[in-house]
Amino acid sequence: MKKITSVIGIMITMLLLSQNTHASELKLDPAKSVIEFGFSQLGVPMKGRFTRFDAKVFFDVKKLDATKAEFGVDMNSVDLGDKAYNDETKTPVWLNAKMFPKATFTAVKVTALPGGKFEATGKLSIKGATQPIKAQFTFADGATPIVEGAFTMKRLGWKIGDNEWKDTSVVADDVTVKFRFTTSR
Repeated sequence: MKKITSVIGIMITMLLLSQNTHASELKLDPAKSVIEFGFSQLGVPMKGRFTRFDAKVFFDVKKLDATKAEFGVDMNSVDLGDKAYNDETKTPVWLNAKMFPKATFTAVKVTALPGGKFEATGKLSIKGATQPIKAQFTFADGATPIVEGAFTMKRLGWKIGDNEWKDTSVVADDVTVKFRFTTSR
């Protein structure tokens, strides 16, 4: 009986310890969150955004090694402020939203940086291509935790802009993505 009690005690301790290593889940509030992007076309700054996206995030600043984050962006929700531009951006030459309706980012590691910042390292998949990225962000804890950050990507690495649009003197290769996620626990 003493042996069984010891085994049960060890199992309960292991269960409690494993629960304490998990980061807490943050639930995304899409209505109060934003994903924007900026690029240059013929030297003129352009901006756009995505209006539909989701996320599954487990994050705790004290348990960075337990962080898990997966984001999905509906490519058909691209908004450049003009219906004709939106429709063109969804074509096979650009995002090919019909064949690849969702872009995803999966964080594989989060590290703390000086000044209260963090860096998420992961893989970004768009249009059937997957490339590594690093996104720096801040985390404001509270009743509605806010994750805010940015990263720069090279669009040609994801085959965004085929044929004559590969010319980076017309549309720059650099695309800056900014995000602000309002969440709850």
